[in-house]
Amino acid sequence: MGVCDQLDHRILLARDDPRLKITEDEDYYTVELIKSCKHYVLPSDDVKLLPIPSVSAEDLCTYFLNEISTAIRNNGFADNITTLHVRVDEGIGQGAGCDISLA
Repeated sequence: MGVCDQLDHRILLARDDPRLKITEDEDYYTVELIKSCKHYVLPSDDVKLLPIPSVSAEDLCTYFLNEISTAIRNNGFADNITTLHVRVDEGIGQGAGCDISLA
């Protein structure tokens, strides 16, 4: 399953976001917004917990780049690819791009 398929139709949570306190139950994630004291209970099937500090375009771009480059290398497809570029857009003219050398 590809990285986009894993995230499609899921609520994305940044595991390393210092503004959130995330606890996992058997079937739920409880998310507390520390400064506002709000909390949300979400079914775990609907959530994808990501090892990033935020769900900004910049952090999502880096996450996608790492996942895609790892998959390319592990599947032996990197032999003729020297550079990989990923871009995540939030809207017209707003987004982030990053690249990595596979050579």
